[in-house]
This record gives sequence, structure tokens and C-alpha cells, in this order.
Amino acid sequence: MANLDFRKDLKLGNEGEVVVTNFLESKGHKYVDSNNDNKYDVKMITNGKETTYEIKTDVKCAPLFDTGNIFIEFESRGKASGIAVTQAKWFVTYFRYLNELWFIKSNDLRTLIENNEFQVFYDAGDVGSATHGYLINRKQFKKHFNVCKI
Repeated sequence: MANLDFRKDLKLGNEGEVVVTNFLESKGHKYVDSNNDNKYDVKMITNGKETTYEIKTDVKCAPLFDTGNIFIEFESRGKASGIAVTQAKWFVTYFRYLNELWFIKSNDLRTLIENNEFQVFYDAGDVGSATHGYLINRKQFKKHFNVCKI
């Protein structure tokens, strides 16, 4: 996230989870619960089945500063994180300033990463977090995602 301050980032992340939950509810999904470990962020009932979502909020991608990438975290503070550990069925990135949600099944995202040599960005996140992630060009790989305007 952009603030490089864990507490502010956590607040923005929680706001992103609310945005995604509200969007899904507007499409007929039913909220079940939220989770505070690395398994998933939100659980919904979708077509009568429980479905889990890992939700990331991107506030760095703003009108005057857009690298054109989506950042997919895989390690933070010396531990596997993000896509490396989530058990969620869906991985969602909320681009706050673009008003977009990018959905991809977590297993499809893992396959996309395995089948490509994406640049790795080191030391993102707050100072000392040693957050690492893949940079995926949004324009080039958009076809792999379900992109929704909100």
C-alpha cells in the first residue's frame, strides 16, 4: 500500500474490504463473515455456496502516479504472505482511485505467475516490512481478470 504506515494501510485495507463486500452484495451475494488471518478476508454465499475472497486495496495507483501495474504480494516481514498463503477462492484488487475491482481466481493467479517471468518488486510497504511482490502489467494481462467498474 502507499502510505508506508501499517496502521493507515490496515485502515485502507478494511475500507477496501467493505467496498468489495458492498459490491458483491449488490450483485446478490450474501455476507457471511470477515477473517483476520491469512486464509481469506471475506466469506460470502454465492449461488448457495460459500465463497472466500482475498482483498487488496491499491491506493498507489492514482491519476498522477500510475505505473500501469498490479502488485501481487507474496512475502512480508520474512514470511510468506498474500498470494503465497491465501486459501481464498478469489483474489481481488480494489483500485481506489480508478474505481475498479479486479477479480481473478487465486489458483488462476498462481498459474499466471508460474507461467510468466514477472518483475519482482522488493521492499514495498511500510519501513522494515520487506514486502515483496510481483508486478503484473494491467493492460497486457487484463484479459485474465474480471474487471468491474464501481
